[in-house]
Amino acid sequence: EDVVSNDLYPDTADPSWMAGSAMADDLMRSLGGGRPWVLMEQAPAHVNWRDQNVTKAPGVMRLRSLQALARGADGLLFFQWRASRAGAERHHSGMVPHAGTRTRTWREVVGLGAELVRCDELLGSRVAADVAVLFDWHNLWAMESRTKPSNTLAVMDGVRAVHRALFDANRTVDFAHPEADLSAYRVVIAPTLYLTSEETGNNLRRFVEGGGILVLTFFSGIVDVNDHVRLGGYPAQWRALLGLTVDEVAPQPEARVRDVATEDGERFGSRLWSDLITLEGATAIASYADDAYPGGPAVTEHAFGRGLALYLGTQLDPVGMRWMVRRAAALARLPDEAGLPAGVEVVRRSREGATWTIVLNYSGSSVEISVDRPSVDLLTGAAWSTAVAVGPRDAVVLRAEG
Repeated sequence: EDVVSNDLYPDTADPSWMAGSAMADDLMRSLGGGRPWVLMEQAPAHVNWRDQNVTKAPGVMRLRSLQALARGADGLLFFQWRASRAGAERHHSGMVPHAGTRTRTWREVVGLGAELVRCDELLGSRVAADVAVLFDWHNLWAMESRTKPSNTLAVMDGVRAVHRALFDANRTVDFAHPEADLSAYRVVIAPTLYLTSEETGNNLRRFVEGGGILVLTFFSGIVDVNDHVRLGGYPAQWRALLGLTVDEVAPQPEARVRDVATEDGERFGSRLWSDLITLEGATAIASYADDAYPGGPAVTEHAFGRGLALYLGTQLDPVGMRWMVRRAAALARLPDEAGLPAGVEVVRRSREGATWTIVLNYSGSSVEISVDRPSVDLLTGAAWSTAVAVGPRDAVVLRAEG
């Protein structure tokens, strides 16, 4: 494809809508190899096909549009231009509502257009990411067969859980094919990579040998490209890489939550799945703390070459996933992104030495963000030194000066 585009209609009644939108944006950018993409459709206010079609609150359409810009979009379009008078979509919002140009929706659309003109210099710039999440459509399709130990185990659920933890940690993410060149990344996370090729196996070993931090989750490396099981103990391709063997898989009842305790004193829940792991050089950094598999390894770590491979033998809850992301980032010596106020997203685009930092404040309170260099906000022309104030449900697009 010459241009990757997407239609996205997040339900902004969901308090975490921005996390799902960020994941979709990252996937669109990644499908084009990092090239800018186009948000081809979004609703100016509300859609007409949910049970309850909640309209976007004041400022939300603008924030959603600037989020897409931050995550690599070079085009922001709407459906539809004028709200239809008749037909199935007559109650789907338009840039020109039924009430015409006297409306808030119209004023917000016009205001966004005026701001985007000031951001033309971002066109063609790219988003840089230190973390890659591995994603393969063939793996997704292979997992859709209802012949697995657990038919509730879904690749996209694992991908969303990983991306949400990275989003909460303010880590910018690329999606990458398992056979792609991973040398640009410091951390690679592979959620439920069930079906793998020989090249995928070699590729992940090369990444870790070269100094990368790999996080592999349960039920990975199970079958080859013909969907034939790799024998000799799971995951056969990566037993040496991970320093372990999975002797048995144990899906959990959906309502069952198992406690996991880490070596550094944290405790959280796990669900859906438990691998019975035999350590063969790896270290257990988290273990089951209940009566089912007391003391059994739940999360492991193993040095391989100049890097490290972590293995998650269960589906950690959101607190556990955030712990995992912090640990992987620390092992990779990524810049510390902690300390941002809740409800704030920061993404950077760059081109030929120029850098733009987009700060989105979804919260109802003003926040202050530290910056490395004096910057100018393209949206307002305001100049900032080492700290930038961002109002409630507001945004800035900063160009670093000097």
